[in-house]
Amino acid sequence: MLEKDIENLIAAYPEEFFPGEGFKLISQQCFIEGKRIDILFEDKFGRKIIVEVKRGILTREATGQIAEYYGLLKEKEKDNFFELILCANVIPKERRLFLENIGISCKEVSIAFLSEIAKKYDYTFLDDRPSFENDLTTIQSSLGLEAEQDDSDISVWIFQANPQKYDILNALSDKNLGNRIHWVVNQYRKKIKKGHLGFIWMSGAEAGIYALARIETNPSLMKEFLAEKKYWLEPIEKEEKIRVEMTILRKFINRPILKKKLLSIPGLKNLSIIRRPQGTNFPVTNKEWKIISQLF
Repeated sequence: MLEKDIENLIAAYPEEFFPGEGFKLISQQCFIEGKRIDILFEDKFGRKIIVEVKRGILTREATGQIAEYYGLLKEKEKDNFFELILCANVIPKERRLFLENIGISCKEVSIAFLSEIAKKYDYTFLDDRPSFENDLTTIQSSLGLEAEQDDSDISVWIFQANPQKYDILNALSDKNLGNRIHWVVNQYRKKIKKGHLGFIWMSGAEAGIYALARIETNPSLMKEFLAEKKYWLEPIEKEEKIRVEMTILRKFINRPILKKKLLSIPGLKNLSIIRRPQGTNFPVTNKEWKIISQLF
């Protein structure tokens, strides 16, 4: 899901996001005071409403930029009324408080809600890709996942991201990273192997599976790519940690397999990450893999 997708959905269906406000679209990607803005609406009272869109978690840097622009806008456009609304998937409490104290409204637009709106209006996300059914069949065969296995023989794992610490949504969508990503291995270092599969799980209010990856290395001391580091939202204690490198095979950002969905399916209520969610790495049994793989 690109930022442009979020912008397009809000611009096309404002009543879904701002019910009762009577927003009418004036323009997308227009310029006001030299800055390109995402969406410009007019409300039922004739006031101009600017909507700025940020994918993933609202960063400290983006918060400062928005605050600076709004201050300049109010100074230069004293004769015009402009209200600014910031929309992001996740808005940390302290950044919401800062922005609202200077008159900028904040609205979280969850991935699940955006997916529902897209489905309702038959909107196709810009980054949706063809199915990888043939590749998946090959991978399952190489790991023996199509055969009956003892559930002690684990070859599928869950790698958990905390969106308050790492902006996983933007990292997964970064063209500079492509389909390669590193992940810390704190648990099961001797069991996670090159060639295994890994689900990328985001914790929090929209907990669930956001990508499927193939593990390309055994766990070892290594650094992240430089492009990955910017997505950490707090200082990194040590650059070199026990990690694996992975190739993203399939992204589910547009339609994540949410925890609430998994809980409703017999055979998945005892997923290790659901029973004991504290940690970074979690095993997935062969039986659980077979059920989850049917969901995509």
